[in-house]
Amino acid sequence: MTEAPQTVEKGTSLWADAWRRLLRNKAALVGGAIVALMAMIALAFGFISEHVTRFRFDEQHLASEPKPPGARSVPETHFRVDRASAARFDELAGPDALLNRKEISGAMRVLQFAWMDHDGSGKLDPDEIADAPINLIRDDAVETIAALDLDGDALISPDEAEAGDLTDVMPSSEVRYFIDKFDQDEDRRLSKAEFQGLPIPEIHRFGTDELGRDLLTRCVQGARVSLMVGFIATMVSFLIGVIYGATAGFLGGKVDNFMMRAVDVLYGLPFMFIVILLMVIFQEIPADKKLYLLFLALGAVQWLTMSRIVRGQVISLKGREFVEAARAIGVSKMRIIFRHLIPNALGPIIVYSTLTVPAVMLEEAFLSFLGLGVQAPFASWGSLAAEGAKAYLEYPWLIIFPGGALAVTLLSLNFLGDGLRDALDPQGRKD
Repeated sequence: MTEAPQTVEKGTSLWADAWRRLLRNKAALVGGAIVALMAMIALAFGFISEHVTRFRFDEQHLASEPKPPGARSVPETHFRVDRASAARFDELAGPDALLNRKEISGAMRVLQFAWMDHDGSGKLDPDEIADAPINLIRDDAVETIAALDLDGDALISPDEAEAGDLTDVMPSSEVRYFIDKFDQDEDRRLSKAEFQGLPIPEIHRFGTDELGRDLLTRCVQGARVSLMVGFIATMVSFLIGVIYGATAGFLGGKVDNFMMRAVDVLYGLPFMFIVILLMVIFQEIPADKKLYLLFLALGAVQWLTMSRIVRGQVISLKGREFVEAARAIGVSKMRIIFRHLIPNALGPIIVYSTLTVPAVMLEEAFLSFLGLGVQAPFASWGSLAAEGAKAYLEYPWLIIFPGGALAVTLLSLNFLGDGLRDALDPQGRKD
């Protein structure tokens, strides 16, 4: 009789098994997808600013109060070509086939109306007129309504605005900027060849802040800073903690005892107070360099727990056969640490690093909330939330959007970290 062929079962490595277990954790996958999406949005800030929001990060549209989501205004640097520009020119131009400043100013009444119409209702109420940065209009908002309100509904419609005079509502600087942009022969007038169409109002999807800056653009920029703080500070703590803990665990004896007592002493210090002290001492340095100082300061106080975790892993591994074999063939201590011990301890290290990112982002948000974190001209979700907290009762969108983005990202990172911990825990395997 012929023997039946034996089947050989193919084994799986720890990393392959961990990946398979991670794919079964829906919460971790959703969390990872959200974090990846936030990172892509942050990296695409330039594209989003130019083609989606169409507002620059620091572009201001001064008004007496923030505008709610959905309000419209004309970006300073964005002038789209009006498809009907040729026909519009013929309607506006005088007998000399040129547009002067007065004619353009009158033609921009439609844009003035859209600029003031915060709620997009197609009519202006007294509050919207009062928001206009022109003292005459603002002070006499109710009288202006009464003078132009032909149908008596206490609102001004576009037809009523056309019949009246709201030319001064649009700041003359925007009209002058429009002329200067296209006036090639510098005669302060536009010919048909120079005319590129009137600027079209864009929507502030998240509204504006107290300086008229587009909140969506600032939230996307804030994502770059917040995520950068989280990942770079975590990388700093990773490098310091892994090297320090692995060295202490492998050398052992008096060296290990001395190094870990130093960690215990540092544990007794108020780390947040140290970070605050550093930010106060170096508050005079430029904002861009201060941002890097924040990365280092936050990373430098997060490595202590990492070093203890790595030390424990190295102590449990240094008596294994592969380490003894490396010693027997004369491998140096540094090579054993970096080529054999640390790679075999990566599981817990990766898990703790994933959980460190949200902790660092939260600490940065706390510092920014106190005014000691990210400084202008930069902005993070924490600094934006701090600005919104000053007037959140009247303008809740100022804190809802940056605070919501921060909360969703932190929650997603925690879900991802928990999923990685479960996936990399061989003792917890049930299948």
